[in-house]
Amino acid sequence: MKKYIVLVFTICLLPFYILHVSAQTITPELIADIRNVSEVAISPGGSEIAYILKVPGEDATGMQKGVLMVVPKSGGSSKTILEKSINPSSISWSADGKKIFYIAKDTVAKTNQLYAAEVSSSSEIKKITSLESSVGHYAFSPDGNSLALIYTDPRNDLEKADEKKKKDWEVKDDNLKYDRLYVTDAAVSTPPKDICSKILHVTELVWSPDSKMIFFKASEKTSIDWTMMYQKIYSVYSTGDSLKEVCNTEGKLGPIAVSPDGTQLAFCGAVDISDPLPQSVFVVASTGGIEKNLTEYYEGSAVDVKWSSNTAVLVLTAEGCYSSLKKIDLKSGKMSSVYGKAAIIRGMSLNLKTGAMAFSASTPQNPYEVYSGSTSGGLKKITDSNPELKGIKLTKQEVITWSGPDGMKIEGILTYPKDYKAGTKSPLLLQIHGGPEGVSANGWNTRAVYPVQWYAANGFFVLEPNYRGSQGRGVNFAKADQKDLGGKEFEDVLAGIDYLVGKGMVDNDKVGTGGFSYGGYLSAWASTKYSKRFKASVMGAGISNWISFSGTTEIIQENSLVHWDLWWNDNMELVWDRSPLAHINDAQTPMLIVHGGADTRVPITQSEEMYNALKLKKVHTQMIVYKRQPHGILEREAQIDFMNRTLEWFKDHMK
Repeated sequence: MKKYIVLVFTICLLPFYILHVSAQTITPELIADIRNVSEVAISPGGSEIAYILKVPGEDATGMQKGVLMVVPKSGGSSKTILEKSINPSSISWSADGKKIFYIAKDTVAKTNQLYAAEVSSSSEIKKITSLESSVGHYAFSPDGNSLALIYTDPRNDLEKADEKKKKDWEVKDDNLKYDRLYVTDAAVSTPPKDICSKILHVTELVWSPDSKMIFFKASEKTSIDWTMMYQKIYSVYSTGDSLKEVCNTEGKLGPIAVSPDGTQLAFCGAVDISDPLPQSVFVVASTGGIEKNLTEYYEGSAVDVKWSSNTAVLVLTAEGCYSSLKKIDLKSGKMSSVYGKAAIIRGMSLNLKTGAMAFSASTPQNPYEVYSGSTSGGLKKITDSNPELKGIKLTKQEVITWSGPDGMKIEGILTYPKDYKAGTKSPLLLQIHGGPEGVSANGWNTRAVYPVQWYAANGFFVLEPNYRGSQGRGVNFAKADQKDLGGKEFEDVLAGIDYLVGKGMVDNDKVGTGGFSYGGYLSAWASTKYSKRFKASVMGAGISNWISFSGTTEIIQENSLVHWDLWWNDNMELVWDRSPLAHINDAQTPMLIVHGGADTRVPITQSEEMYNALKLKKVHTQMIVYKRQPHGILEREAQIDFMNRTLEWFKDHMK
């Protein structure tokens, strides 16, 4: 069985490889089929790395599925443990290194449950949980005796009966379904016990090293908004005794980690309620107290934290357009660099005993692969999941800097057009990241909704500006656009265009813009407020009317407290003035509008308002609704259509 699975996976790669290996230019089909490593987990012995490789699915949607694989830390051939038909996620090793735990869908009950696969024999799969609702998170205690689970309240019999009778109306904020924290024995031979004496919506958990306590993040309400903005860190004995709030946090929270001796807790968090990101590292006594900010003066953004000893933490950060792994000594407060600028890291796993580490990382030349390393350095790529890219000519990509309107240093990623010759001018496309607290990093930047290399291969410069408000430059930079959305942050973008025009690289009469979410907003803003400067625009799931958006999005709290740092009803004049629709009479830029039919983050009415307004003003526009798609585009055919359609839009209106 094991050999059969490996053979099937290998064979299924061959047609794809043959199809693309001779290509010299990247294509939308190749971009949609790119494989990326999404999770890594270092083995207990530190010699192997388990990972999830996302590969194209075979159903009608073509949506990517996960394949569970294992590779030696030193490099070599990967072994397939679970194929994509199972689509595993949330992987971890058993203490003896013989099993890998994962979450996957029960095909009969249609719920996500916890399973274990034998590493030596992938045909041996054991289902660990058979709960009525889906398991979201799990963690075995360090002593191996207990299992903590987070799963959602199931529907009761009356709710099931009412659904069959079509009595399925919803009363807002009533009868909420919470993700609760349960503990059972490791074999799940006894019913899991809800160990929280307070009703809480739990999102993450970690055990204490002695297996007696659990630390977890939770909010008092279940909405996306509340889990973003109002989570707290709690501790509780695994028996359910002595629930307490560990410290007085405010604003967004990121990962949490317990020190090896169990006396301290480290976490990524916001400095206040208006901090756009949980980008600072704090340490607090595990028994509770006042937290200490370890990165108060660091001009970067923490992403993850792990303990390397009782007196030092490892911090994964976004640092400008790069990733960095820092080590902070708690006694001296000194921060030193372990890795920097070698690759863009989005996930890491640490074996505390050996210091061995595993990463999911990318570079401008390769999508996310497995990298190995250690706490002392030595980052090394050990997988090659996209061999067809060896036959593709990728264009030059580099980090550039310029000055914003007030002299602030602004960075961005510039990708050159194919066969560019120095001294010539080419058209420019902006690809503006979302957030606004997102970031464009100097790694693999080409994906379905930001097909950078596809545009470059067709003769465009592509600029991805990290305007003020972006991640990677510290708290002050991330807050620098608050109360001024569309103001100096967009002037930063315009200054980037002027910089390239001034260097004689870009034709100022051939500039277009595109982006998704907040990038879609700034592209709509460019096409109305600054329409004379732009020949074409793509508004992807963007905001056209800040007033209507602020009352209909699923992130009402975050949008007002973080992005704006003001409530829209307290300053409606400013909020309306920064809406693209407020400047519709100045619009003359042809705009392609794209939205997902199942988007709850930015309601589709934002696109409809803009589309109807442009039609009334007789400005050339087209609106595409990709059915079933959320805040992004996941289905393969829709992705390919988006890439082809946007390129043709830019070509038609700019060349």
